[in-house]
Amino acid sequence: MKFRNKVLIMNVLLLSAGLGLVGYLMIRKNFEILQRAGLSRAVVENNLVQSSVEYDLLQVLNSTGYQEKEEQSRAWQMRRELAEIGGRVKGSMMMTDTAFYIYYKSSYEYSSDGGENRIPVRLFYNMRAGEKNYLVCEEEGRKVIYVTSCSLVGEQYLHIISRSDISENYKVLTEQIWYFRLVILVVLAAASLLMLLASRYLTRPLELLNQASSEIARGDYSQRVNVSSQDEVGQLAGQFNRMAQAVSDHIVQLNEMVHSREQFVADFTHEIKTPMTAIIGYADTMRSMELPRQEQILALNYIFSEGKRLENLSGRLFELLYLKRTDIERQPVHISDFIAEIREITEPIMKRGKLSITTDVEDGVIWVNRELFVTVFVNVIDNARKASCPGGEIRILGRRTETEGEGAYEFSVEDDGIGMNEEEVKRMWDEFYMADKSRSRKEGGAGIGMSLVALILSRHGAEWDVESSPGHGTKIRIWIEGGE
Repeated sequence: MKFRNKVLIMNVLLLSAGLGLVGYLMIRKNFEILQRAGLSRAVVENNLVQSSVEYDLLQVLNSTGYQEKEEQSRAWQMRRELAEIGGRVKGSMMMTDTAFYIYYKSSYEYSSDGGENRIPVRLFYNMRAGEKNYLVCEEEGRKVIYVTSCSLVGEQYLHIISRSDISENYKVLTEQIWYFRLVILVVLAAASLLMLLASRYLTRPLELLNQASSEIARGDYSQRVNVSSQDEVGQLAGQFNRMAQAVSDHIVQLNEMVHSREQFVADFTHEIKTPMTAIIGYADTMRSMELPRQEQILALNYIFSEGKRLENLSGRLFELLYLKRTDIERQPVHISDFIAEIREITEPIMKRGKLSITTDVEDGVIWVNRELFVTVFVNVIDNARKASCPGGEIRILGRRTETEGEGAYEFSVEDDGIGMNEEEVKRMWDEFYMADKSRSRKEGGAGIGMSLVALILSRHGAEWDVESSPGHGTKIRIWIEGGE
């Protein structure tokens, strides 16, 4: 069942319960008011009959003729007088829907409608002089109310019972119930329609969220929800859009990572194919035929150089994988000692290339992993060497600086080599990328050095920048925080 239908059904049920309770309480209250009004009217009528009967009866009791008679004669006269008094009271009172009855000494004396046998006997239970009692009952399909009063006359009890028809009150109750049912049906129908429209309007954003999530589940990560409300649903839609954007970005990153890994495997396969082909070819030649000593030495040199190249490639790959999975330890490194060590390490290869290194560094202390930073500078200088012509110069500069109010140290390595275009600058940090592959392979490169440099710098939280143009050399700047 759709959420909007659940909301509609729940609202209709709650509205029905609320209207039913309110209607029940109102109808009940109105009926109680009518009942009290009917009871009050019946009591007033009973009081009128009682006062009229007692007034006429007192005149009889106080008459001289009644006092002189014997007790038995007085009893017969009392019954006759009560019947006459009842007739006179009936004639003087204009009560069409009310009847009254007179009981004296617990025996029937008079009835205005001749229905003495219908009077419930429980009306007389436990009554004392001056008290009144009432009873509502049903007679011949009509509701009536009996009101009885008790008086003490000549040491005997006189009961005046009035009977009033209150069927009209129950008729009004029935009409109110029927009218209420009609009204509540109309109200519920109209309210259901309005609530259906309201629920469609309120749950529309949720349907959009559901549709968008379904499309995302099918692989369309461009789906977004356009909800402009500021309520919880609008906030949910905003969170959904941000989540969808994050998922989309993550998918792009994963695709790029997959592509990068596929490219890495392809490049790695390509890189090891050439030396392995040379090694296998020369080894097979030496195995299958007798070669002169000079050709044997040449073949062995090829096998040795290509083997060293594979060794270098495997070492670089190991360093890449190792750095991605382990934390690095840092220690204070003095700039002057560090640069001296770099010069000592790179001096042999610089001499072979007939190149020179000049340094101009400001002394200080940086917190880095010394061995890894040596790898960074050896690779950067070696890259500069490969791009430089014999007789060229490579410059290493260093100075303390500030970035965003914090101390830092800036290194720069400059050469006057062949330089790179924008595309080459962007890709120089990619694994296995070589701007001039024939020259790089000739120099023993595998295209991993600069990607290793980028990884080491990022693990140190350093920043770097490259300035280069074809024919005008290259300048690589590195900023490391915490320079002292």
